[in-house]
Amino acid sequence: MRRVIVAGKFNVDTFYYIDKISINDNNVSKEVIVDLGGKAGNVAVALKRLGIDVVVTGCVGDDLEGEFIRKTLSDEGIDISHLKTCKGATGRTAIVVTKDGENTMFNHPGVNEKFSPELIDWTLVEEGDVLFIQFGIPVDSIFELSSMAKRAGMMVYVDTSFPSEIPWDAFSYIDYMSPNERELLQISGKKEVEKAVKSLFKKGIEVLLVKMGEKGVKIFEGKNTYEIPAIQTKVVDTTAAGDAFNAGFIYGRLKGLSDEESAKLGVVLASIVVERKGSSSTMPTLGEIKKRLEELGLNIRI
Repeated sequence: MRRVIVAGKFNVDTFYYIDKISINDNNVSKEVIVDLGGKAGNVAVALKRLGIDVVVTGCVGDDLEGEFIRKTLSDEGIDISHLKTCKGATGRTAIVVTKDGENTMFNHPGVNEKFSPELIDWTLVEEGDVLFIQFGIPVDSIFELSSMAKRAGMMVYVDTSFPSEIPWDAFSYIDYMSPNERELLQISGKKEVEKAVKSLFKKGIEVLLVKMGEKGVKIFEGKNTYEIPAIQTKVVDTTAAGDAFNAGFIYGRLKGLSDEESAKLGVVLASIVVERKGSSSTMPTLGEIKKRLEELGLNIRI
């Protein structure tokens, strides 16, 4: 079985569903959901439900929220032996979702910021095929993980967050980076997408997968550019759509699909997730994905 190492942020997400946000007012939510979140948490669950062997590494707090995250991941069958418990509060995110499915987030990083290189077990890089790593943990850990994984022959896939920090010398160790348009411009320091892409290619990135929300995904691969449109569906909550895309893309590459086919698969996963409320719990099973592929008439070998 192929194995993916997932490193990054693990949060407890609390969702508040309302009609619309009214500033300086008492916004009342008639539905509240608590879920495992953080990009790393969401991607780990998504990949495991696709039948991939997953091991996670990062920090959770020595509190009830940390216990919740450990139990949720373990119940999914995910290896948590490298997930560290650090003194302090587990990361938390409050997410307000309006009736059109769009969200506004309020994030407390908590002990995610304590995941220093000293807490990384380097035997991990001998055990995996792919490293998925998320910005939002200390930059030194991003550099150490990506460089060690690349030297061990692993595929390195990085997802960003805003604002993002990363040492420039780490870019040469990254195979795939998956920012949204805002993150792409912020990381590169450019004002135009095309210039931003060229700038990151010069730093060593091999492929950029730029997430564009309802417009889909644009793949920049050397001199080639591919546009993968989003699948039109009833949107309930867009929170974990990007993470579902990441998992679908990584799964496709592990199955030998091209970048373009893998991106199409990622978009299919995202189309399922936006129809559901929550974060990691919304991730589909392999059976659900096959059913959606049949409904869409897409011939993608999974």
